[in-house]
Amino acid sequence: MSSEQTATRVPWTPVLVRVMAALMVSLFVAAMDSTVVGTALPTIARELGSFELYPWVVAGYLITGTTTVPLWGRLADIRGRKPVLLAGLAIFVVASALCAWSPSMLWLIAFRTLQGIGAGCIQPLVFTTVGDIFPLEQRARLQGFFSSMWAIAAIVGPGLGALFVSTIGWRWIFTINIPIGIAAAALLWGYAERKDQRVEARLDVRGAVLLTAGITVLLIGLGTGTESATPNWPIVGLALLLLGGFAALEWRSRNPTVPLYLLRHRVIGPAILIGLIAGTLMFGVTAYLPLLVQSVQGRSAYEAGVAVAAMSFGWPIASSLSGFAMVRIGYQRLVVIGALALLAGSVMLAAAQPNSGLLWTGGASLIIGVGMGTFTAPLLIVIQANVGWAQRGAATALNQFSRTIGGAIGVALMGIVLQRYVGSAHAPLEAREELYRGLHADFIALVVLAAGVLVAGIAVLFASRRQRLQARASEVASAGS
Repeated sequence: MSSEQTATRVPWTPVLVRVMAALMVSLFVAAMDSTVVGTALPTIARELGSFELYPWVVAGYLITGTTTVPLWGRLADIRGRKPVLLAGLAIFVVASALCAWSPSMLWLIAFRTLQGIGAGCIQPLVFTTVGDIFPLEQRARLQGFFSSMWAIAAIVGPGLGALFVSTIGWRWIFTINIPIGIAAAALLWGYAERKDQRVEARLDVRGAVLLTAGITVLLIGLGTGTESATPNWPIVGLALLLLGGFAALEWRSRNPTVPLYLLRHRVIGPAILIGLIAGTLMFGVTAYLPLLVQSVQGRSAYEAGVAVAAMSFGWPIASSLSGFAMVRIGYQRLVVIGALALLAGSVMLAAAQPNSGLLWTGGASLIIGVGMGTFTAPLLIVIQANVGWAQRGAATALNQFSRTIGGAIGVALMGIVLQRYVGSAHAPLEAREELYRGLHADFIALVVLAAGVLVAGIAVLFASRRQRLQARASEVASAGS
């Protein structure tokens, strides 16, 4: 554990308040930008034309926002947090201005893809910087509030997008990012980070290229950017070959882009695994719960939105509370509590019937959000506490990357399962029944995944207890000698 983490408390100064404001604003605008576009896409497609291309407005952002995360994290360890975060903000602001100017759908897709590169920098660098500044107790409370920004953005984003479209126009969805991003950069300018701890290393270009190519090809192969989201297995196979080559290269590299050796750590490895599984649960509920509410239960799009939004209400509340609770009861118990909530919510979804009310489905979503919020921030904190400054950026990025890529792969696989059921239907009534059966199978899979998180959490709990007992035994033996 690094020396800055053993300090008792960092005093709040005007400069520190400005830096925290800059980080929170940066995180919020990047998080909101991933949700605000959805409600405006039909209007954008009608105005710019090329309607068949509109899924790529989201897909381009998703691909670059996912593939660049590990690269930004590693660059932050090499070059320092402040210059890298300012570079990411600059790319995000410039790309937002270009998106607002876009004269055609192709240009919008290109600029939205560039915007994803900047957004991929912001989240890992924000959490890394918070981890640099504050010792464990303060950070535990702050990271919960920062983590809740994503959930709040998920609530605010769609409504704000609809408001812009119906009043001043969809281009303001991107234009509003410009003054906010500039203000965040100005507030961040006064942050004087520790420069004496920077890593004397270079970014592994071959590894970066292989990782970017592998993840891009994998997401395309899994159907990202197509309305049917139909996998192309030869492309998926090519992606696995590229990623296999990347893993082999990283294991031998002295300066790896992604520190895969951290996966062997007794704390970080299980934490990353839990994040991977939790990502599938989170994205799975977001993608398929609206389908259950609208197409099976026959309810409105508004009610489907309410059911999904319930997860975003539970998340920030639990995330804020878990930051305070972690100091008293430890992250291990929070992981178990959160996993129990995930399991309970997933069981409720699996038990949902075609005539189940909104209270049932919304309640399941709320409980899953509580579970996610309970352990997400504590797991990030414990990952950061088990690495030094020179690895914290890469480790933080690996945590975010695992959740995002887990969600992308998991949702695609759930779509394959669903398609097997729906594709066999021959009549409208039969199609509704098969859709329900397919969604039920998907939600059963979520129950299994939630149970896996619970098992991993219990394993971590017992492992930490065994480690403490061994440490006490060593102390007794040393005292006796």
